[in-house]
Amino acid sequence: MIDPGRALPRWGWPVSGADVSKNLAGSIETARKRATTSKLRAVDYLRVSTEEQVKGYGIAYTGKRTKKHMGNKGWEHVGTYADEGFSGSLEAHERPDLNRLMQDARHIPRPFDVVCVPEERAIGRAGRAFWPWVWELEDLGVFVAIVKGDYDNTTAEGRSRMRKAADRAEDERETIRERTQGGIQEKAEEGGYVGGKVPFGYRVIDKGVKGESRLVIDDCADCHPSCVTRHEADFLCAGRKYFVELRDWNEVATRCNADGYRKRNGELWGYHSARQQILSDIILEARQVFRGSRYVQRDADGNPVYGESVIIKLDPIFTPEEIKELRKANEKPPRKPSTSRIYTLSGQILSPCGKRYIGGGKGRREKQYRCQGRTAEYAGAPTCDCVYLRAEPVEEEAWKKVKRLLGNFDQLKAMADDWIGVRAGSRINFAERIAELDKQISTQTKAVNVTISMTAKQVALENEDISEEEVEKRVSEVVAPLQQELAKLQKDRADIASWQEESDAAGERITQLINLVEMANRRLLNMPLEKQRELMVLLEAEVTIIGDPPQGRKGQPCALAAWFSERDLEVPVMTDEGWSRVAPLVDWKSRNLAPRTVLAGILYKVRTDTPWKNIPSLFGSPATLQTYWTRWRKSGFWEQVMEALAHERSTPLPAPQLPQIKLRCLIEPEALLESECRSSESAAPDSPAAHRRRPRRSPPGRSPIPRCWRS
Repeated sequence: MIDPGRALPRWGWPVSGADVSKNLAGSIETARKRATTSKLRAVDYLRVSTEEQVKGYGIAYTGKRTKKHMGNKGWEHVGTYADEGFSGSLEAHERPDLNRLMQDARHIPRPFDVVCVPEERAIGRAGRAFWPWVWELEDLGVFVAIVKGDYDNTTAEGRSRMRKAADRAEDERETIRERTQGGIQEKAEEGGYVGGKVPFGYRVIDKGVKGESRLVIDDCADCHPSCVTRHEADFLCAGRKYFVELRDWNEVATRCNADGYRKRNGELWGYHSARQQILSDIILEARQVFRGSRYVQRDADGNPVYGESVIIKLDPIFTPEEIKELRKANEKPPRKPSTSRIYTLSGQILSPCGKRYIGGGKGRREKQYRCQGRTAEYAGAPTCDCVYLRAEPVEEEAWKKVKRLLGNFDQLKAMADDWIGVRAGSRINFAERIAELDKQISTQTKAVNVTISMTAKQVALENEDISEEEVEKRVSEVVAPLQQELAKLQKDRADIASWQEESDAAGERITQLINLVEMANRRLLNMPLEKQRELMVLLEAEVTIIGDPPQGRKGQPCALAAWFSERDLEVPVMTDEGWSRVAPLVDWKSRNLAPRTVLAGILYKVRTDTPWKNIPSLFGSPATLQTYWTRWRKSGFWEQVMEALAHERSTPLPAPQLPQIKLRCLIEPEALLESECRSSESAAPDSPAAHRRRPRRSPPGRSPIPRCWRS
């Protein structure tokens, strides 16, 4: 955090492209001139990982070292930036305070001249986390000083030491990862417990004993005879038996709760949780797949990076006959084609109770969403009282926002620019870095070749009887350090070239955005509800209701309002002249209620969308009004009255309550365009797309296109 007494100035504007293109020599010269006239202003950047925090090495400990170093150098300390509990493999924009440091460094005039860090690992273990950050500071005329080793990048020697230190840090990280992952892979292949969540129904024995820990069934097999523990495997066996007998998962949960069985966290069993555990693939197949989930890090071909998937066989809890019996009991008749309404936002509307709204079912005339919290998680569990939501207003408002967003190129481009500017390092001049490394590689290659030639001659002159094998051995020993340096330079160049390709891909992303906007303007205008639902799922949309929600009706929709809506009629206003046309049609009298009052009450109800029970008493009993309306509609008298009032002044039906919503979407242009392409191809019955499965989406963090959350 910045010292409040020395708050950094925030005037000025971001650095322009001309500033970025300044070479390193110019930046160093500028800072040196400043150093001759006044003290260098320094800030320290402190980072400790979660593991370091556990060992007691906190921010305060590392801060003492940096402040002492700045004092020894005669620098003026003007602020501190700190990220606690963040990994060194994260890039600058993924660490809050480091991201803020870079924003402050781009201000003109710059508020500091040096960034001091306790050691190289504070900057980052991964090369792509280390170098783009250092380079951008260099281009801005800001140095980086390393306390451990007492060096900085103001000289060629210091920059060389920094590069070697970064290489060592990344090599260390890769070595640790390979050793750790290799040991886990070997243990999995031997059928041992590799850590992580223990499958329900099993427990770990010999935990902590090297090479001995494994999974066994959690039952009474190893307990004393008087054991009263409700083991997990006991629940699975009891639940299977109950379901085969009752064919009702709710009843299974109720009976197991009554028997004293509980979930691993101590909570009661519910319909979904009981079914999920008893029908789990791990239980039915008695096996666990190591590195088989979709979250495993994979290479470009889709193979796990740190080893192949391994099937770990477990002791079966059910016999083959019991599994067959359970599967048969769980069989369901073929599903009939669904005739229910389409809810485009089912499961994507956040509820006040923390659950989500889903479609209210087909038993109602009006589309409504109901909260999942209204369904008890287990027998006797409390339920929420979240209101029902009218579906159409929420869906229409969300769809308007989606069309407005996907059809607005400027807005999408601004989102992409934000992503590209941070992720691809657009402020860094990669061409300069590559050219500089090419010169170093060329010089180093010449040095290697000359050294090989000179060493071979010298060895041969010193000893004429030496063998060729001995000459090669002596030459290799002398040249090895030079070749290692050459290999590191070549590796650095390859890394920078790949980062440059990522940055150059910005043009392709802009093209994708243009195509996305064209698709949106062409396809979203009259898209059917089925396709709207598919698009909302693809966007991973999240809807939050702001203010009062548009509540759905608890009973049936208003038939009176529907009568006017179906005929596209407005509600007439009762006047003396209008009543003079209606009065001759009335052939009944009442001592308690005048016909005109009844008609005025019915029109008041539909004009104000007031429930029958809330109609003011001056119009008479609500039940009486509703009875007359039903009788008049069935007899045809109501239509005659409306024809008589057709030329009277009228008002439109009350407009539905427009909700205020917040919509959050994940914009992936490539995925959206692929979906559009598949939809277009599948329109033809014989098209290849009709028989092609949807390709797997790229794992998080490896997508070649920007994944932009937009609210």
